[in-house]
Amino acid sequence: MNAPNADEPAQIRALFARRFEHLDTALGDIVETAAAVLDVSRVSVWLFSRDRRRINRVCCWPAVPDDEAGLTLDISLRPEYLQALDSDAVFRLSDAAEMSPRSGDAFSAYLSSFGIVSLLDAAVYVDGVLTGVLCHEDSRPRQWSTTERDRAIRLGAVVGRAIVQTRAHQSVSYGERFRRIVEASVDAIGMARPDGGLEYLNPSAREILGLAPDEPIAEFRLMDFIQPDSREHVRATIFPTARRNGHWTGPLRMRTRQRERFDATITIDVHRDSAGAVEYISCTIGDLARNLELERRVNEVRSRYESAFAQTGDSVFLIDPVSARILDSDASFRELLGYSASQQALVTLHEISEEAVSEVEARIARALRDGHVLCGERRLLHARGGWMDVEMSMLRTEWQETTAISVRLRDIAELVQRRRDIEQLAYFDPLTGLANSNLLRERADGMLEQSLAGERTVHFMLLQIVRWERVFDIQGYRIAESLIQQIGTRLQDAFNGHDATLARVLGGGELGLLFDEREDPERMVEIAREAFEPPFMADAEPIHLRVRTGMAQAPRDAVNFKDLTKRAGLALRHAHLHSMAHCRYDPTHSSRIQDERLLEEDLREALQSDQLSLRYQPVRSIARQGAWSAVEVLLRWHHPQLGEVAPTDFVPLAEDSELILDLDRRTLNEACTAAAGWQKRLRGLRVSVNISAVTLMHPQMLDLVEEAIRTTHIEASQLCLEVTETAVMRDRSLAASVLRRLHDLGVYIALDDFGTGFSSLAYLKDLPVDVLKIDRDFVRGIGTDTRDERTILAIIQLGHDLGLKVVAEGVETRSQYAWLARRDVDFVQGFHVGAPMRAEQLARARGVRSRQP
Repeated sequence: MNAPNADEPAQIRALFARRFEHLDTALGDIVETAAAVLDVSRVSVWLFSRDRRRINRVCCWPAVPDDEAGLTLDISLRPEYLQALDSDAVFRLSDAAEMSPRSGDAFSAYLSSFGIVSLLDAAVYVDGVLTGVLCHEDSRPRQWSTTERDRAIRLGAVVGRAIVQTRAHQSVSYGERFRRIVEASVDAIGMARPDGGLEYLNPSAREILGLAPDEPIAEFRLMDFIQPDSREHVRATIFPTARRNGHWTGPLRMRTRQRERFDATITIDVHRDSAGAVEYISCTIGDLARNLELERRVNEVRSRYESAFAQTGDSVFLIDPVSARILDSDASFRELLGYSASQQALVTLHEISEEAVSEVEARIARALRDGHVLCGERRLLHARGGWMDVEMSMLRTEWQETTAISVRLRDIAELVQRRRDIEQLAYFDPLTGLANSNLLRERADGMLEQSLAGERTVHFMLLQIVRWERVFDIQGYRIAESLIQQIGTRLQDAFNGHDATLARVLGGGELGLLFDEREDPERMVEIAREAFEPPFMADAEPIHLRVRTGMAQAPRDAVNFKDLTKRAGLALRHAHLHSMAHCRYDPTHSSRIQDERLLEEDLREALQSDQLSLRYQPVRSIARQGAWSAVEVLLRWHHPQLGEVAPTDFVPLAEDSELILDLDRRTLNEACTAAAGWQKRLRGLRVSVNISAVTLMHPQMLDLVEEAIRTTHIEASQLCLEVTETAVMRDRSLAASVLRRLHDLGVYIALDDFGTGFSSLAYLKDLPVDVLKIDRDFVRGIGTDTRDERTILAIIQLGHDLGLKVVAEGVETRSQYAWLARRDVDFVQGFHVGAPMRAEQLARARGVRSRQP
């Protein structure tokens, strides 16, 4: 769509060749060029709101008056507009008379009020997402030709390119600016690890805590600067509150490094990652005595005080300390809570506060006594109804020669929403919206306490989608995710009205259902089975899935959540082994799957038989037109009774039983033998083998690799060993020594799942690594999670700075591939670029041009 053609104007080709850094300049040049190329009356750029119900004009040629510059149109009444952009990348209107009139239609009103007869809107995509339009307007009827349509689309692509490039430029520029702002801030700002160990203090924080400018802080903890008599309160109340709510602010008794005491106001924010785990803790510290002095000065110059708050976006209003009646307010207060000057004169703080009157009175009394009080997060009633989340503080002040209370408000609606989002991530599965293991465990613990007291019977049922691994392998990641979403929705509907908690427990094809004696267990099993009877849809094609269930009961089978889920899992495995649709846990079962020693025996037999097989997934080069550079070896176990056993089930067992060395030796020898067989057909193609942490640290590791190279007669450079960050960090010194000796042999080393573990430059620079592999969880977030995108960019930059090649795993879509290609990733791997295949399929591959990384 965006490829140039022979008769494309030179102006468009010139725009595509430019590198944009400033968006306003770029858009100005683009709209002026578009007006000349398409000979229209006016050209403008519009960007959609997040819900795509409104569209905002951000640039126009010729320029419009200032009062028209920020024009916004509601396009919710014109769904055909978005449909045309999504399907054809343009919306064409030859004559405005073609549009049927609609009441309240802002789109039609805009056309008529500005005399627009013809319209040619080209879609603007940013990273594969419809973001806006490049609008070509004319005051005369036009029959838009195919050439004009193609030129409009090309110009729309230029707009999308300009947005991407300027975002990248701004990201680098703003990051440095923010660092300077924090360093120069008069606020004392610090960062700590989840365990409370300090990682960073800005100069103001070092000064207030009595630390030298360059003094190391790695050995200090936040608790070291809390007065001893306050530490138990911090451990028991403040830290748990901050972790639960994401935020805590209030007074705290602290001390300096020299043990000089001071009272402070401290704000603690807990930051979590997408999985809900705590990443780091930030805190802002204010010396209370210093703050009181500042507030005294502010009180002396009230006009400056209110002006300063107006500039920071805070809202201020004055109340009478006796009646709590609102005496005066600034414009931002009226805008925040919606009360006009006449309305606010009729209300009191008691009436608009969610707190009890006695609590409000107590805060006012403290403000009168101490001069100020930090109220923390509160909720106030909006004039139109509904509660507003605000951060509030009170300050004693003078107003018209009498004492009053100045109340400062800060709108924290976004902060509260972020907390809710974090809670959603912590307790709910992001893909299905079902409860996750954390929420399931919390609810189960409360129910199990009652079951131990004889007050309740608790049932837990595990639901497993039959042959889910095969569905995943055949359909791919995108279809598998769609199916899980459909299953979650259907089961939610099926159990609606029943007192039960449905959760996605393992992130794959297993779900859990928790309920008590008020529900009939047999009926719950029947409901689950009925939900799977109608087919699901996979790319508009029906697909039939079956469910297998296993159930356990407390307190009969278990007295805690861990054992309850384990018993249900054993019942499920018994059902799996005996081809049953459902099974209740029975301690008399003699299923082989219940005894890991027997499963270990099965694995020993598999090592001597043809149950184990290898698949090879291509790794493709971005720079060399998608040529193959390597193939990653994937191990499969087809058990004669259990069917496909996932590596996540048998590899840990192999590691525990020391079978892993034999398993890795077999995998390595078979992969090298296959590579030797395709040397002539696929010359230079590297084979990449995953090595477990146990094997990496084993004394026979070097002998194992040398034997595989020697017996198969392949070049050492044709072999790549993949190790994970976790494996390396088990014994960093030993791992570095082993990898260095392997590297000296000529073997390539790849660090797998980079970014999910320690990701420390301190150890990475000491390892003989050639390749970094970006974990698929980050790639999955492309286009939907800016944090994942920033992590990918950081890994690419880090890898290239260290002279390493970077591979992105789990590339499932064209938009992910395009995004990564634009960010200079070296290689990609995933279903979009190549599915896993057998060795013979790989050897028969045609038209493949292999290249070394």
